[in-house]
This record gives sequence, structure tokens and C-alpha cells, in this order.
Amino acid sequence: MRFYLPNVNVKHAELTGEAHTHAAYSLRIRVGDFVTVFDGTGTEYACKVKDIKKDRTELEILSETKNSGETKINLSLYLSVIKQDRFELAVQKVTELGVNNIIPVYSAHTQRGGSLNYERLNRIAISAAEQCGRSRLPNIERCIQFDELTARVKNTHMIFPWEREMHGSIREAIDKSKTDVSVFVGPEGGITENEKNILVDAGAKSVTLGARILRAETAAISAVSVICYEMGEWTL
Repeated sequence: MRFYLPNVNVKHAELTGEAHTHAAYSLRIRVGDFVTVFDGTGTEYACKVKDIKKDRTELEILSETKNSGETKINLSLYLSVIKQDRFELAVQKVTELGVNNIIPVYSAHTQRGGSLNYERLNRIAISAAEQCGRSRLPNIERCIQFDELTARVKNTHMIFPWEREMHGSIREAIDKSKTDVSVFVGPEGGITENEKNILVDAGAKSVTLGARILRAETAAISAVSVICYEMGEWTL
């Protein structure tokens, strides 16, 4: 059992609020049980339940581990703003896959009336990290404009799926010597040809994800998965 516990007090660690309620009343943990807590910044702690009060679960920290469950690369997903439920699905799955940064983008075909519930997105990321064994939470930024995206290309190794790309694959585009890797995925309406040209001129690489046109959230999950494989994060 894993719980997110920011600002861990190593001398007096305890679960409170929703974490305590979930542990004590839903999972029915007992004194003497072993649990893991992580602070979201790369440190996790193996703990033993010391006492269970009405409003808190007191823990004894047994050991400390750094960067458990984390990738060796700094992987960022730039995802155009799409419907909240679809964006949530992308956040959940790319958190499990090891993405470090999630940045919503307003691009040409983004529905400008669209908005995101960041509090809910962060809760989803926490739940995904608890489930998958990560010790870090992805940083979910506020929306940026397309111009800001292109300005960031020079600081990272960026690829982007484009539905009209016929040849370039992720395997061909990825540079395995890089430690900072980014992927940009457009909205339901896709990336315009002008946006594609701007990104390529800035140094990003256009790739194909095959013969079928994928939904934005599917493209994001698929591209991140392939990058993880090509960068040696998976053993198959």
C-alpha cells in the first residue's frame, strides 16, 4: 500500500485527512502493517504502522529510498488542450509511464472555450503515482501558447506526431544520447501545416504513428510509450 505524503516529517510521520480515512477505513490497515509513503519529489519511505487514532495514522519510518520507479530521462509531454475527461486519461496514463512534466498548449485548432480543472488533474496524477510505484509527481503546468512551445524547442529534444507525415518514425527521430526528451501532441483538429513548419524550423522532428489517425489522448499515450521503449526504459 502506497500513499502520497508531502513534507514528510521523518521523526513523526503520519497520515491525516483523506489518506488516513482511506488507509484506516477503506483499506482497514492495522497496527504492525507495512506501508510505503512518498513525498512526490523523489524520496519514498518504507514504514510500519505504529498507531491508529481517530484522525490520523501514525507511522514509524524504517528506511528511505531515492527515485524509486523513475525514468532515467527527463520526459515532457506538451498536449494541446482537449476535453477534460480525455486530458485526464492522458495525465493518468503518462504519469504511470514516467512523464516528468505535463504542459497543456493552446494551438490553432484548440477549442478556445476549453479549460482544465488543475486541482482534479493533480489528484489524478497523485493516484496514478500511488498505484504505479513512482516516487515523483509530474509537474503539471498552466496552459502555454503555441509561441511559447516553439521557444522551448531549442532547450529539449522534441518530436511530434503529425497525421500527414508519411515517413519519419519515432525510432528514426529519437536521439538516444539526449536526457531531455519532449513530445508535442496536437488537439482533435490536428496540427496545422503552418504549425508543423514552425516546429520543424525550430528544431523539432515530425513523426508518423502509422496508417491510422489516433485521438489526441491515444496519440500521447502511444508516443510516450514508444519513446520509453526506444530510450531503454522498458525490457521486453
